[in-house]
Amino acid sequence: MHAFEFLRLTAEKACRAAYALIGEEPFLREEVLRAVQRSHEAEVQGEVEIDHWDGGSASLADVLDAIREVPLFARRRLVVVDDADEFVSAHRRELEQAIEHPAPTGVLVLGLKSLPSTTRLARLISARGLIVDCKPPPPSAVASWLIARARDHLRVRLDADAAQTLVELVGPEVGLQAMELEKLAVSVGTRAQITRADVTRMVAGTHVETVWKVLDAATTGRTAEALSELDALMASGEHPVGLLAAMAASLRKVHRAGTLRLSRTDPAEACRTAGIPPFAVQSTLTQHTHLGPTRVRALPALLLRADLDLKGGSQLAPRTVLERLVVELARPRSD
Repeated sequence: MHAFEFLRLTAEKACRAAYALIGEEPFLREEVLRAVQRSHEAEVQGEVEIDHWDGGSASLADVLDAIREVPLFARRRLVVVDDADEFVSAHRRELEQAIEHPAPTGVLVLGLKSLPSTTRLARLISARGLIVDCKPPPPSAVASWLIARARDHLRVRLDADAAQTLVELVGPEVGLQAMELEKLAVSVGTRAQITRADVTRMVAGTHVETVWKVLDAATTGRTAEALSELDALMASGEHPVGLLAAMAASLRKVHRAGTLRLSRTDPAEACRTAGIPPFAVQSTLTQHTHLGPTRVRALPALLLRADLDLKGGSQLAPRTVLERLVVELARPRSD
């Protein structure tokens, strides 16, 4: 099942005992995870917490304990193992047993690059849980998704030709698509209809590329330049959540390529596997050199902290949350 199809399901249909999120499109994985959380909250009529673990460093005992322990302040816990391919390879049998005998309050969520359907683990998750394809969708599917998202989430009508134009102007990153759609919905106001002319006027002149300038400056140590570019984006009306989504789409690829390099994968092959185009390989290696292995491994945790802070987990202003992330990326490496 593709993520787009999953996101159309009702809360009752979405609840499962285990999930595998296949693919590395960060926005889709985050959307699916939040939908899973909402579904289980509806089922238990209470709070469901999310507990993230890094598949490259998490121990099996810690993950299983997190699944089995009763949450103190919630009725259920989603135990998410990110970048879990190596974790699954090392602990396949134990994970199969955990899925066969699920805990009453713990739900296992595996974030994977791939999961062959012929494996027993895949068959178990298909039978007792759900496998969701979070790979980048084709442009035609993105246009249809944007129309549905505009209608269901933003209560505006997005014309078909407007949706196609939005895909052509913004590119394949669905996180950026969602950010631009939100801005368009605000701009049309009570008219509640987004036309091709609205997209051409608003999106063609936006500062989407400036997001990449922020990251390029931050991940190569140019703090003042990165903060200046970020300030320009904020002043132009870019939404902080959308900005973070755009940053995360790029930084997760940097993280993926970095973890592959740490496992002695050829740099060019690591970047290709992470979805980085050939022309950006050298700049990615420069980013790795500045960040260092410790920070490369910690990128998902940094992004998660910023995301939670933007969504109410901190009393800091949204601008401050993003500035703190930029400064953390720009500081000199310590390893």
